[in-house]
Amino acid sequence: SSGINAEYGQTYSQRKNSGDIVNTFNEGGLSPITDWSGQGRSVRISLSSSSLSKPYQYMFQKLSAKAEVLDEHLEIMGTMLATHHGREFENLAKPSQGDCKVVGRVCCDSTGKMNASSVTLEGSLDVSYGKRVSVDLRALDKYALFPGQIVALEGTNPTGRKFIPTKILQPVPLKTRMATSDKPVTIFGACGPYTSQDSLSYEPLADLLTKVQEEQPDVLVLLGPFVDVKHPLVEKCDVGNMTLEELFESQIRHVQQNIPESTQLVVVPSQRDAACNFVYPQPPPDLNITSPNLTFASDPCVLDINGISVAMTSTDVLFHLSSEEISHPPGSDRMGRLAGHLLHQQNFYPLHPPSEDVNIDYPYYIKHAFFESKPDILLLPSDLRYFVKNVQDTVVVNPGKLAKGSGTYFKLYVKGSQHITNSTFVNIVKI
Repeated sequence: SSGINAEYGQTYSQRKNSGDIVNTFNEGGLSPITDWSGQGRSVRISLSSSSLSKPYQYMFQKLSAKAEVLDEHLEIMGTMLATHHGREFENLAKPSQGDCKVVGRVCCDSTGKMNASSVTLEGSLDVSYGKRVSVDLRALDKYALFPGQIVALEGTNPTGRKFIPTKILQPVPLKTRMATSDKPVTIFGACGPYTSQDSLSYEPLADLLTKVQEEQPDVLVLLGPFVDVKHPLVEKCDVGNMTLEELFESQIRHVQQNIPESTQLVVVPSQRDAACNFVYPQPPPDLNITSPNLTFASDPCVLDINGISVAMTSTDVLFHLSSEEISHPPGSDRMGRLAGHLLHQQNFYPLHPPSEDVNIDYPYYIKHAFFESKPDILLLPSDLRYFVKNVQDTVVVNPGKLAKGSGTYFKLYVKGSQHITNSTFVNIVKI
């Protein structure tokens, strides 16, 4: 490819440091993995019952249905918090000179980005008649809040119009699954875009497939976009004599034909995929390709890979949260905290209102975007810098993007699902 790729600042072929390991996770002190070859055909992959499995009709959402879902979500979380803390919550708009405990959804009282003086709390219809009160954060030592977050607060409300919290109550921890695997498994994975800005030659993807051929992992996870709506050539519809759907299908066929027979392929679409439904939750790609070692999954989804729970989304929730969250004091582990919000809120996209890039269908969101239990591994690809972290005993991986920014992918080895953080080894590698 000849032109300059604006996001690399150079052509793909001129990139430096290919193959460099830029980040490693090894809390259990395992000896570094050099042989990534998997167990072959013995790997079983199944989608969790909460993952979306088929297309649905969207753009029929009524405002009343959306309001019902938001209130139902608040009610469910409020009940769990009340059970966890052994105390019923009070109406947040009721004047109270003494300490009281309330639960609600964090909102912003104005248009634009939320700040420390524009925070309001919206109560449920059942307990607080859906009322909102402003929140004075000055008495709190530390906080990390974003619009849509459901929190329980303890404090006073002298006038009934402004709640003054002195403490944020601990969120409810996710249920822990029973460990069910003692077989090791190796997973490689990457997130699109898979081709540089100046061409549709998909060189980075071809190089990744070469690595997969050489090292033969059990599973290859590819998250969209495959045909990126923001790619300059796709925007101009300059994709040769194919339709966008045909280009997408040809790339998946190419991947399938160029990986070892023993490697299972998992394909997750993105809302930036030109040939997929741009709605969240997003159904699996509807392609006419069937194979015993190919799984089409939804966004978001939870996979069971040999008894290890791997949750993933191609939506850049970390970036969206990072631009809306306010926190005090500064200087703590920001990436870990952003990923922790998903586990605390028990869903893949807790931000409300969502980013303009995300079209949420709320009746399906409440069915398919929530965690039933704590995942062992959580894949959150983002434009933010790549990382691997232990967040609340879940291994959270942001592998970066394959043909953008850092140009990285991940290689992951799990010894077994007991004490997952001590039995997982992860490398993030430059393509």
